[in-house]
Amino acid sequence: MKKLLLLLLFSFQLVQAQDSIPKSPLFSKKNEIRVDVLSTVMSKFNVTYERFLTKNYSVGVSCIFSNNKKLRDDFDEGNINNFTKYEIIPFVRYNLSQSQRSFYFAEIFADINGGDFREIVLLTDAANNNYYAVEKSKFSDLAMGAAVGYKYYIKDQIGIEFLVGFGSNLLNKEKSLDIISRVGLGVSYRF
Repeated sequence: MKKLLLLLLFSFQLVQAQDSIPKSPLFSKKNEIRVDVLSTVMSKFNVTYERFLTKNYSVGVSCIFSNNKKLRDDFDEGNINNFTKYEIIPFVRYNLSQSQRSFYFAEIFADINGGDFREIVLLTDAANNNYYAVEKSKFSDLAMGAAVGYKYYIKDQIGIEFLVGFGSNLLNKEKSLDIISRVGLGVSYRF
């Protein structure tokens, strides 16, 4: 009987000790704005909004706009066939770690992308002569993919994130890239 009483007392203390573990202040902060530093170096503007639904799940959207002069010049000179101008990327993330301050995550995403396409085509004039010409057109596509990453918070507000992933365009493969990459090194503010 004494052993049973001692066991109950011990289990009550254990449960009470678990309740007294302080919760991370990150639980109360559900929103995050992030800027990708790596994209900025490559003359792209990449901003992301992320909403934390639970301690394990979050959803968000990234918007990327490209203004890279070297890529634009390569496109105009014919060195590359397509120039992606924009990407809108909704995503869902799952936290793979128990910690909220530093954790690994897995992500699935859709990538709505578009830009300019360039190709050399064989044309025939009114006199039935064949000639080659450069035709430029617009493209848009939808890609699906997955990524993994790591996030670390400093003082429960400032986050540093590394992300790498790949996806495949599905609808317009003759004009858009077959494989898209999702690579980033971001700095964020959680509120």
